[in-house]
Amino acid sequence: EKTRKEMLSAMIYPSVILTMVVVVIVFLVVFVVPQFVSMFADQGAELPAITKFVIAASDFFTNWWWAVLLAIIAIILIFRWFYKNIREFRRAVQIFGMKSPVFGKIIINGQVSTITRTFSSLLNHGVFITDSMEILSNLTNNEIYKEILSRTLIGLSKGAKLSETFRGEWAFPVVAYEMIVTGESTGQLALMMQKVAEHYGNLHHNSVTVLKSLI
Repeated sequence: EKTRKEMLSAMIYPSVILTMVVVVIVFLVVFVVPQFVSMFADQGAELPAITKFVIAASDFFTNWWWAVLLAIIAIILIFRWFYKNIREFRRAVQIFGMKSPVFGKIIINGQVSTITRTFSSLLNHGVFITDSMEILSNLTNNEIYKEILSRTLIGLSKGAKLSETFRGEWAFPVVAYEMIVTGESTGQLALMMQKVAEHYGNLHHNSVTVLKSLI
């Protein structure tokens, strides 16, 4: 919940600014630019290409604003439907987000923090590791981490160590993997997972703070 609120807080300001920018641009294109068209026509001068483009855009939005609005709404609704109902589309969008600058670190740090914190809690309360993997898989809505946890569960069922199942996963940081190895070798896996959760929770908070500063 804290992570979600931090993300919402970070996005409120740019959302408001973006909305105002769109409103101002639409106002200029629809109401202001047409006032200059007659003036340019009276002068009979050859207009620069960028000015012609702005005038053409003004004519288009003035006559077809309803079509543009419907198209935007349709795109948003279609995107949401695809994201909700088509797993491969959702997976592709999540991979794009996780590999994008700034946002990628925020997503990964948040997911790792949530998963390892819950994993630590489950271990401390005597839940078997295999059962924990199933619970963690249901906890996250990120398809990449669902796949990682599914592969982990398969590996554990074949007798592999937990650390072996996480080795080489690009979405699971090396530091977190090394902490799993340490936890297994010392018999304090729950404690190590708690430390990982705290570390990546702090990184997530710092990443959100950096994002706010950049915005």
